[in-house]
Amino acid sequence: MLNNLIFIVLPYAALALVLIVTPYRWYTNRLTWSAYSTQFLERKTLYWGINPWHYGIILILLAHLAGIIAPGVMKRLLGHMDALIFLESVGLGLGFLALFGSIILLLRRVNSPMLKRVTFAGDWVLLFLLIAQTATGIYISLFMRWGSQWYLHTVVPYFYSLLTFKPQLEYMADFPLIFKLHAAGAFLIVALLPFTKLVHMLYQPITFLKDPPILYRWLSRARERVG
Repeated sequence: MLNNLIFIVLPYAALALVLIVTPYRWYTNRLTWSAYSTQFLERKTLYWGINPWHYGIILILLAHLAGIIAPGVMKRLLGHMDALIFLESVGLGLGFLALFGSIILLLRRVNSPMLKRVTFAGDWVLLFLLIAQTATGIYISLFMRWGSQWYLHTVVPYFYSLLTFKPQLEYMADFPLIFKLHAAGAFLIVALLPFTKLVHMLYQPITFLKDPPILYRWLSRARERVG
């Protein structure tokens, strides 16, 4: 029952929400598409949270995608023990980096009354999910060693079975509970993306990082100069 919920119901429900809610939100209320800029409310803590989070999580996601897009190349690469140890070590370090950043981002909102006013229930849920996701990923990396290798022989075939609408649970059923929680967390985060401020990642997942900073002008000061 639990396996059916996590590995069949959740992924298809998440995909349906992304495909339906994302374009609906884009065409009906585009003003809520981007995240509210909170830098002018508090910027010092933001720097120490947003940079570790982005640089850590983006590289981890790219590593996961590499196994799905080019499994043959990754199998040959990870067949060398030195490369396997190096990539596992780098992945663990990036996991800690992302966890540090996500905790800082949570504490930033907890400790700032002004930020709490622009933080909604979905934002809190997503923040806690992101922390739990990075924490379970670190646990798997530490205690279920060589995950980048067995990932290719279990998760990747399961993922392709989802794409053909013939999910093969035998690839995932025997994993420990911590791995199943990690998988469930990933599907829940994808399902929540269309409802939160992180939806902009689905629109421009790379180019938004290169956007120039937005210049804010205080209206009161402009009026003073006019007067």
